[in-house]
Amino acid sequence: MLINHDASGNGRVAPFLPSNSQGTEESFGRGPIAKSTFTVLRRCSSSIVCFIFVFFLAMSSAARLSAQTAGVISGHVADSTGAVIPDANVTLTNVGTSAERSTVTTGAGDYTFPDVPPAIYKIQVTRTGFKTETSEALELQVQQSLRQDFTMQVGAVTATVTVEATGAMLQAENASLGTVIENQAINEMPLNGRNYLSLVALSSNVNTVSPGAGQAGSRLGGDRGSQSISVGGQRIMWNYFTLDGLNNTDPDFVTYVGLPSLDGIQEFKVQTGVYPAEFGHEASQVNVLSKSGTNTYHGSMYDFIRNNTADANPYWFPYNAAPAKVYPYKWNDYGFELDGAIRIPKIYNGRDKFFFMVDDEWRKIRTVGQGSATVPSPAIAGGDFSSFTIASGAPVTIYDPATGDVNGFGKTQISCNGHLNVICSSRIAAPSTALEKYLGSSTTPFYSGGKQVANYAYPTTGPQDRQGLTVRGDFIQSQRSQYAFRYSSGNEDILSTGFMGAGSKIFTQYYQYMGSNTWTFTPHIVNEARFGYSHFFNSLGLLSAYTNDVVDAVAIPNLKGGLPSTWGIPDVSFSTGPTGTTPSIWQEIGDIGGDGPYVVTDPTWEIVDNLSWVKGKHSFRFGFEYNRQTFNQLGNQFSRGQFFAKPLATALQSGTVGSATLSGGDAFADFLLGDLYQSVVAVAVAYANYVRNVQAYYADDTYKILPNLTISAGLRYELTPPWNDTFGNNFTVDLPVMPKITDTSSTYPQSQWPFYVRQGSCTPANVYQGLAINWTASSSGLGSPPVCSNGTLPNGPLLDTHYLNFAPRLALSYSLKPTLVVRAGYGIFYSQDIGNAYFDMARNIAGRVTYTNTDSTTNIYGNSNLTWANAAPGGSGGTTVNLPASTTAFVDALEHKTTYSEQFLLNVQKQVGQDWSFEFGYQGAESKHLYGFINANVANPYGYTNGGTATSVASRTPFANMGGIQYVQDWGSGNYHAFSVKATRRFSKGLNVNASYTRGKSLDDTSGIRSQGNDELFPQNNRCIPCEYGPSAFNIRNRFVGSALYELPIGPGKLLPVNNKGLDAVIGGWQIGGIFTHQTGQAGTVILGYDNASIAAAGGNFDRPNPTGTSPYFTGSSRSLNTWLNKAAYTPAAAGYFGTLSRGTIVGPGFTNLDASLHKVFNMPYNEKHQLAIRFEAFNALNHPNWSLPTLTYNSSTFGRIGGTAAMRQLQLAAKYQF
Repeated sequence: MLINHDASGNGRVAPFLPSNSQGTEESFGRGPIAKSTFTVLRRCSSSIVCFIFVFFLAMSSAARLSAQTAGVISGHVADSTGAVIPDANVTLTNVGTSAERSTVTTGAGDYTFPDVPPAIYKIQVTRTGFKTETSEALELQVQQSLRQDFTMQVGAVTATVTVEATGAMLQAENASLGTVIENQAINEMPLNGRNYLSLVALSSNVNTVSPGAGQAGSRLGGDRGSQSISVGGQRIMWNYFTLDGLNNTDPDFVTYVGLPSLDGIQEFKVQTGVYPAEFGHEASQVNVLSKSGTNTYHGSMYDFIRNNTADANPYWFPYNAAPAKVYPYKWNDYGFELDGAIRIPKIYNGRDKFFFMVDDEWRKIRTVGQGSATVPSPAIAGGDFSSFTIASGAPVTIYDPATGDVNGFGKTQISCNGHLNVICSSRIAAPSTALEKYLGSSTTPFYSGGKQVANYAYPTTGPQDRQGLTVRGDFIQSQRSQYAFRYSSGNEDILSTGFMGAGSKIFTQYYQYMGSNTWTFTPHIVNEARFGYSHFFNSLGLLSAYTNDVVDAVAIPNLKGGLPSTWGIPDVSFSTGPTGTTPSIWQEIGDIGGDGPYVVTDPTWEIVDNLSWVKGKHSFRFGFEYNRQTFNQLGNQFSRGQFFAKPLATALQSGTVGSATLSGGDAFADFLLGDLYQSVVAVAVAYANYVRNVQAYYADDTYKILPNLTISAGLRYELTPPWNDTFGNNFTVDLPVMPKITDTSSTYPQSQWPFYVRQGSCTPANVYQGLAINWTASSSGLGSPPVCSNGTLPNGPLLDTHYLNFAPRLALSYSLKPTLVVRAGYGIFYSQDIGNAYFDMARNIAGRVTYTNTDSTTNIYGNSNLTWANAAPGGSGGTTVNLPASTTAFVDALEHKTTYSEQFLLNVQKQVGQDWSFEFGYQGAESKHLYGFINANVANPYGYTNGGTATSVASRTPFANMGGIQYVQDWGSGNYHAFSVKATRRFSKGLNVNASYTRGKSLDDTSGIRSQGNDELFPQNNRCIPCEYGPSAFNIRNRFVGSALYELPIGPGKLLPVNNKGLDAVIGGWQIGGIFTHQTGQAGTVILGYDNASIAAAGGNFDRPNPTGTSPYFTGSSRSLNTWLNKAAYTPAAAGYFGTLSRGTIVGPGFTNLDASLHKVFNMPYNEKHQLAIRFEAFNALNHPNWSLPTLTYNSSTFGRIGGTAAMRQLQLAAKYQF
């Protein structure tokens, strides 16, 4: 889809560059930081010079890509008496590419091949006086430590003995946990949406059926915005995604950047537990390895289709009037994959040398629906209310706001040329006329049977298009040097059309480059380096974005359309007026809610270098990583304006001043005349160009003390500076004191009031330079002007940099016998939370104003003093706007600690036979310095400060000079404890099985900065974070997941041989598969839904009730979807007090799901290596309704009612040609 370019010609890839900013290298975060230690690291964290230095350092030392995906192959060589054989020659050969590596056994008879990319290998061992030993094919998986021992027989070297490939399934070298998902499972398991991350759920200690990240859906959107993977009891934002060992993680909401096609993935692993110090950045790792070519050509073409005609109907809730209507839905995913050796006839033969892989995938979704609205008749739309009535049929009088006195008394009925209740076209405001285009009209009556009805039906559509390309090359320069290259790109367009041009639009684009080299200096020293560049762009905006500048066309004074990414339709809603006026019936105009757009452009450069050194019983690994990360974001709320009309100006006021009543009037009539009740408009769109230079250094030592005892010790150091806005426009708030729960006083003296601080160096005279706003004194006449940092705070990021993020790792693996290993470990893991919350500080300079029509005893809804002429602030038109200091401020704590988790485990793994392994173990974690929101300037409840006597909120607010202060604090903590059982059968004799059960518990006092799913954005008591301690939003107490693939044993050479080709074509080649999940419900919190404590907290009301002691759950015949929870279990606290109910005490309905597949493979008559596979897949095959949480708002009329389910059964058909 083509996008209009802006004036710079950069289009949407460069969505913003404010006119007052400098897009030069000087904007990349240079300048001193007031620290005297770690000088070199400090300079690298603030200068691109370090990037250039590290780049040449890494490239000059050569290397390759496999650090985060490679494995290790090792073993022991002895003779038939058990005596070790030193100096034996060991050769490792990649079966697919013929690439070879060689080493010799140590004096203890051991050999090790570090940094081996996953593939199928053969091993050959030779020694003078002994027969040559050759193993059968061994498959090395992602990050696997594979062991193959040899017992050599006396004889001539020319005699060869083939050794059975034991390929032990035990992880005996470290305490890393996780499940490797092989290529066959990736390609043949039933996956709804063909997303490889669905298979993450097959690991123990992993939960993927939990709520998504709060606000990620409204600020990022798409599949990334609904990511919900919790690993090891950690936050869903703490997963570090890598692709071929390089960063594949976007910092906005810590989601993946590129989503590789299933057919382009060799395998992947979810890594948890105590993994080596080589890995970091987040508490959990999702490592993906792309497929590489071999000497043999392989390929596939496929098409997966799904539509609503084969799907089950949505679940019908008995208290709904009628079953939900089913609308057309079409889903189509198709593509191809091809790999092999590069050959150009008579020019070049790349066999054993040069290999390629290319895959391309497209997905198209088409949905059609229908919406309904109540719109005015053509006459009313033109100002003719002469036949306008309320639902009962009584006429409505429209009064003329231009008549009557200053207090609104004595108005007369409006008329036009003698026609009563008619507004002349000349009096209809120009912006209102322009906006009517987005409301429309209908000749169908909007009342029927004495009730309001929808009289206008409109179509809705939801087209989605996604495409992803991967091209990879592998070049074997020599036995010492191997190169790999990859280019990946993708785009995604998601549109949702709504009422009269309203709707949303998501554009996503990314591209990545990867280059690597592995250099074998000696058989015991291997160096690998990788270089990568990733560029991610995501625009979540409105349907008009980039195509239709509605704001400028409507021409509301001072409101400007701005950049193409911000375009949309202003929001106008019609609401009910005071008692006696007509109810609101009209459809809301425009893009409802006023949120967005949010546009990110995030390029990342990365250098990684690792050196492996095998020395005696030690396997050392050293490395460093440098990331030049950029997080550019543009966005805000209410950039197009949100406007409210009430039946006030056109209503008649009667009675006396101070006790008047209203009658007549209509909100739409007020709107036509340009009389508004309220407007909410952003002064500007927030923007920031954040950069940081991330460094990591590590050392690992795997020490094989005894043949059956290994200790792994490592230390990782991470330096992750705060984001620095190179535009220089960031403001924070300096809080001299932080309100405490023990405070009994309501307000603080002026000497302790907070004040705004601008980054960088400036003077009071130019503290506002380049901005469209000024902060003025509060309404009380008190205020503190902003100041410049000038060394009082860090000049760049306005947050402290922490230089002591050391992360030790220690693990022990003890093999009681060759098929039984015990593992234990401890480690510290640092996590970087979402960058999106940091962007909030950029919103300080965007400003937001709320104008409300006068409502006082001196002018009670008289002639309106709020019209289109003054509904928007002048700042959008180029004039500085004075904002009250009471505007909400967005702050990140200056002195914040880096979030970290201490993880520990004890695990026993047992191999049974050649193909089965079982694991039993405990895994735990203690998390410290969890980030979360509080309001640092919220009132104390009067019950605690004034003996229960109600006083004004203002009198109990700590800082009289400011409004709400949204503050990101680091006071949270959490823990996770779990026991798990896991069974694995690797694919053998047509059967593959993975099954695990986890019983765990995750507790914390905040589950995410932006909250998560059913969690709340702010705590009930902003001064008591420990009071929020309870089950995490992602807490699942019991979870079982099992998967299997089984090839029916029918056909040539199988249990039931069929040698007739015709018969085999019918009954042979069948495969069944499935993934079954059963788990207990999600955690939820009951809230009152109103401000019972009287604190007027910004962000919403999160007061909880008191428990009464009655069970909250109905049982037996009393329990139904309509009565799931018992309201009698709760009662509101006394007014002015917080409730005593804990957070997360409700456990919702459980989740049970079976995804099943049936495959039939046809061998092509012209070549049996060419096959056509027909696949039939059913998601939620049992059509089991998986209920949502019930309504948890106490004062809701639907409290305790369940009103939603996950998707019911969906059927999918596919054809795949492969060779």
